[in-house]
Amino acid sequence: MIGFLEGTIKYSTKGKIILFANGIGFTVNVPASNSYLEKDKTSLYIHTHIREDNLSLFGFQNPADLELFEKLITVSGVGPKTAISIFSLATGENITQAISQSNLSFFTSIPGIGKKSAQKIILDLKSKIGKGDVDMTKLEGESELVDSLISLGFQKTEIIRILPKIDQSGDITSQIKSALRELRKK
Repeated sequence: MIGFLEGTIKYSTKGKIILFANGIGFTVNVPASNSYLEKDKTSLYIHTHIREDNLSLFGFQNPADLELFEKLITVSGVGPKTAISIFSLATGENITQAISQSNLSFFTSIPGIGKKSAQKIILDLKSKIGKGDVDMTKLEGESELVDSLISLGFQKTEIIRILPKIDQSGDITSQIKSALRELRKK
């Protein structure tokens, strides 16, 4: 298994790089939010994913993100492509915060993740990251805040970034006002 690579970037596109290390060019899937420039040197912590017909590498800039990624793919229905798409839209810290706060709307706002998958992620990982008990009332709620912000013309990527900062214990009007304040800061 490959666990760490260090080398020069030979090719970079959104979500994928070719890392030249020790005479070999490794194709590595990376979060699309990370930008890499050709000819730059970098080091990545690697998750090697093996299936019967495919070997894929997923790279992260720090071991904490790699560990969280590996926890995410233990959830039934969440594969490495879904997990890397979560990292493409949010930082490891935001993901951990969303899990610890049982923030269902954070996960349902990510393309490809429905309500049931979001509930599974929170239920399965809450105990693994050691952040308290699961708030079942939040798990039952709909993503009314996200739907409202989308109807106001905001993009899901903008919304995902500010969701952890919104106190979702209040009524929907106060949540929308808080969200709009956060979105104006960007």
